[in-house]
Amino acid sequence: MKHIMLSLICMLGLSLSAATWQTFTNTDHVYDININGSDIYISSWGGMVKLKPNITSPQSLADYIEDSLLNTGNGLASNDIRSIAHIGFSNSLWMGSSDAGITIQSAAGTQYLTPELGLPSIRVNKIIEHQSSVLVATPSGIASYYYLAGVGFPLMLNQYTAQNTAGGLAGNNIEDMVLTADNKLFVSTSLGLSYIPLASINTDSAWQSLHGAGSPIPAGLSSKLAINTNKIAIAQQGKVYVNSLTMDNGQWLQYSASNLLSGSDISSVALDDSDRLWVSYGAWKEDSLSYLRPNNILLSVINPDGTVQHWTEGEAGLGTKTISRIVFVNNHLYLCSWGDGIYQKSGNEWLNFTPSGIAFPKITQIVTDNNNAIWIASGYISPKPVRKGSLGVSKYQNGIWRNYDMANSPIHTDNILTVAVDSRNRKWFGTWDINNSPTGWKAGISIYDESTDIWKLLRRSGIRTWNHETGAWGPETSPPTLLTSTIAGIYPAGDGNMMVLCYDGGVSVVDSNDNLITNFRLQNSVNQRSLFAYFNGEKYFFGTNNDLGLIIWNHPSLPVTDGIHWVIPTPSELRNCIVYGVVTVNTPYEGKQHWIAASTGLFMWNESSWYRYDTMVKRFRYSTTTNTWQNDILYYVDEERLFGSVRTTPTSILLDPFNRIWIGSLENGLTMYDPEVERFTNFYKPNHPMLSNNITTLGYDPVEGNLLIGTPDGLNTLRIGRTVKPETDLNSLKAFPNPFRPTGNNTVQIVNLPNDSLPGGESTCRIYDSSGALVVVIKENRYSRFEWNGKSTSAKDCGSGIYFFVVSDEQGNTKRGKLALIR
Repeated sequence: MKHIMLSLICMLGLSLSAATWQTFTNTDHVYDININGSDIYISSWGGMVKLKPNITSPQSLADYIEDSLLNTGNGLASNDIRSIAHIGFSNSLWMGSSDAGITIQSAAGTQYLTPELGLPSIRVNKIIEHQSSVLVATPSGIASYYYLAGVGFPLMLNQYTAQNTAGGLAGNNIEDMVLTADNKLFVSTSLGLSYIPLASINTDSAWQSLHGAGSPIPAGLSSKLAINTNKIAIAQQGKVYVNSLTMDNGQWLQYSASNLLSGSDISSVALDDSDRLWVSYGAWKEDSLSYLRPNNILLSVINPDGTVQHWTEGEAGLGTKTISRIVFVNNHLYLCSWGDGIYQKSGNEWLNFTPSGIAFPKITQIVTDNNNAIWIASGYISPKPVRKGSLGVSKYQNGIWRNYDMANSPIHTDNILTVAVDSRNRKWFGTWDINNSPTGWKAGISIYDESTDIWKLLRRSGIRTWNHETGAWGPETSPPTLLTSTIAGIYPAGDGNMMVLCYDGGVSVVDSNDNLITNFRLQNSVNQRSLFAYFNGEKYFFGTNNDLGLIIWNHPSLPVTDGIHWVIPTPSELRNCIVYGVVTVNTPYEGKQHWIAASTGLFMWNESSWYRYDTMVKRFRYSTTTNTWQNDILYYVDEERLFGSVRTTPTSILLDPFNRIWIGSLENGLTMYDPEVERFTNFYKPNHPMLSNNITTLGYDPVEGNLLIGTPDGLNTLRIGRTVKPETDLNSLKAFPNPFRPTGNNTVQIVNLPNDSLPGGESTCRIYDSSGALVVVIKENRYSRFEWNGKSTSAKDCGSGIYFFVVSDEQGNTKRGKLALIR
């Protein structure tokens, strides 16, 4: 028997180590819902959300709150969870994904089912419990699992395919599966419908199918199934077929656009106990993970008397997003929506629960505005929507998310590739947009002034202002402004000006009143395909998309096309690459350094020599005499190496307020370089609770003191230290750990809860022993906490015993606590 992976799920709690990392994913795009007792489980493309009742006897969704989130950072094999089922006999939660099999959560921890353990495919479409077994539908057949007494993980019992059932199962691509109360299994395949009593599932001749000539159900179409105690419904594209569970071929009813349905493809179908047929609409696009609808009808119900009721977007409490699944549980009707969370029917209204979080999984860029709000973009270098991206921008501040897209704001497109903040704290949203972009998308830049609620559209042809009364952009009111309207990046240029990287055109510089100051082209860049710009107050760095690579304007003045200050790097690796970022750092030993993250590696320029950092040799120096890289610094024995010794591509770079450099990679997470100790520290899965080892961008939150780590699967944050304190008073002091054992490098942390921050100004902490003698005075650290290593002012080890701490802020307020020290 092959070994099955087991691991314990790390749940976020009150410990300081757990509070170091946070995870934010998008969970309002819902595939499935499962209700076990009073708990609700939601599966989405951002993981699994558990909801629990906020009161003793919940009556509706209004009585629920978010309890926990499972994702790839804390146990899931994949965030894209397509089917979810609570298995009663093993008290376990089975979560089937689109690309990594099944994750099982139980009291034993977390288990993973993959093809190595009998799963026919890594993609799971449906999971059904039956007595002491579990049936799993995949695109490559059905698998049956059971639990053996005394064994803590499931064992495969059988697989069922068209081949090993002698054609009894119509096809292997199982798209849906339902089980009746009398244990008859109906299976929808790409080749037709098959059904069988479960007691006879191992008898090939017991299978029956509807497919081919003479079948009332067309073959070769994707089918969705629904049953109640009497009937079965089969939905294909824009039609629904309904029959008795006895499968009387002469009694099929057909519904389509010609009689009651909307004319759109069908996203889900359900039958309630009153024989009402419920239908939701939308054509699923797996390549973009999105739904398309030709009209605004979301949902229909067809009554037994033949009458129909339609619900449109925004009606009776519904939102605007497609209904992805209709579920009946305990006489309650629930709707899963693709972007608006879940709904529950309550009388004539629909109650909504939308999980809080970022609006999308894929993250392109992160910036912090002048009010310390975080803005995150989801666009890509693509004229069309991409999977899990191209969904506008998200704002995060004070624990609250707000999302902006074309459906809820005047923003000009959902494909926001780049975000910038100007000197007036206006937000600039730039898009990658060319002629074959989707209808409604506009090229150029939206400029949003939150203080006045004024939106402007800046394009090559001029500037427009949004008219809130008409809900449309006004006429252009200025001469041409930008070189092109395809925006690859927007960056500050000093003096309140903004650099706009106009792809295939050059760079436009715009002042704080949106007037054009100058246009210029990058020297030696053939196509002017710039993606990145950075001004450090002394010089400008430009990064291109393999269009020469790195280009430097070595002067604080604005660049000029034919100016004399252009510098082209000497190493060939920087003259044929993609540049993802540049930072300038002042080091204690080597002075000023400019670090460059490029597709060809991690480089540094100290304005006299070029260096390259690597995994085997710590640093190479470029020789202009031989035009080769020569060893400069070697790693010490057991010294941690760049990217944990894994060869990968740097994808992002950030200098934090504490003079440390953070470098994201394509395949192995995150590396931090500290110039004070000249050492690398690495963070990657599975050693840290990260969503992905692919880091797309980095940012910083000065209020919460978090490094912001963008990935294709969501946002991670890592506590690295505050520069701005939230407003708070001395409230409840707590010491972690307590008792405290100062062995090795362990320290005790003294924190001010609930904000985990000290009041403004400098607070101090005095440690006293049990006799009342002052032991040591401690200053707060960069995390707005106090940290004690168990030593006195004279650096002597303090003995075991009870110690008291007194924290005072600048206003003279004090709070006290005690801790135990054990040697």
